[in-house]
Amino acid sequence: MKHLTLALGAALTAIALTGCASTRGPGLGTALDAGTTAYALDHGYEEANPLLSPIGDPYLSALAVIGVKQGIKYSLHEYAGLSQDCAHYGVETAAMSAGGWNLAILAGAASGPGLIVGLLFGAGYWIFNDGGEACR
Repeated sequence: MKHLTLALGAALTAIALTGCASTRGPGLGTALDAGTTAYALDHGYEEANPLLSPIGDPYLSALAVIGVKQGIKYSLHEYAGLSQDCAHYGVETAAMSAGGWNLAILAGAASGPGLIVGLLFGAGYWIFNDGGEACR
């Protein structure tokens, strides 16, 4: 069963990345979210995202995090009409928020304070990278 889950996780990631070659690559937010997800899952935490929780393996889950975010960028650009930069910074801002939340939870914060930390990480990323300018 574990091998089936691993194969399914790898297949879903490959499918999510199909067609994403024209999309900007993963950024700092995606790296933070994927890295903290892998670390947390490897140290006994559980995945909160119901789409990713069935995967089970910490490293395949982190890979799926990257694939999902790239798929969202591609969809926002190709189907919602956003520019590549706007789609990139929008997704990376959300990913930075998720990574900040992960860090707060790993540091022992409760969910409420973790959410605040995550929002601060995301807002800081958006402001620092001038995400508003990318979406004009």
